[in-house]
Amino acid sequence: MQTSPILAFDFLDPWGWVAERRLNIAMTQAGITRDVTFHPCRSSLSQSATAMTYPAFLERRFGTQAASHQSLVAVELRKLGIEPAFAAITNLPDSCPALAAVLWLQRRGRSAQHFVGSVFAALYCHGQDIGDPIVMENLLSREMLAFGDIQEFMHSDDFGDELRDTEASVAAWSGRVIPSVRINGAVVFGAQTPSVLIPMLR
Repeated sequence: MQTSPILAFDFLDPWGWVAERRLNIAMTQAGITRDVTFHPCRSSLSQSATAMTYPAFLERRFGTQAASHQSLVAVELRKLGIEPAFAAITNLPDSCPALAAVLWLQRRGRSAQHFVGSVFAALYCHGQDIGDPIVMENLLSREMLAFGDIQEFMHSDDFGDELRDTEASVAAWSGRVIPSVRINGAVVFGAQTPSVLIPMLR
């Protein structure tokens, strides 16, 4: 039985956006119309680095290869018609409001795909602070959601428990490789191309 693809990703890693777009292309080419289920996660570095400057975060994560990494992911984003503006990002944002919104949407049986793309675009194309209430209010208004509802959920025990459960589940099936995609029980590690994903979707 075919099931909805699952994408595990971290908003603070632009490869998650590459993975999301490539999965969407693969589904379109394969004639698949199922919604993607998103499993938002935080790496251990993401959890401890909020408010760190973006260059410092990259240096801590990639060391002397930080510039090369940014160049590589920029090339892949441009192939997808996305023009990144990494230089516009000053400090690493708190991704919890966006993570909460994804879980909140899916709890109610709604697709989170448009919202996920909007958050990635706000951060990586416009350098916006996705943890800022004004930015989140604008992004959520496009989904006809109130930031107050998301904020209430974010400060609840339910959110903390669900996020931890999601991260633990992803760690178990992805081997902590983020992004990863789970398709009909099989796991594809990293932001693989549509040609790799299509055979698994059929």
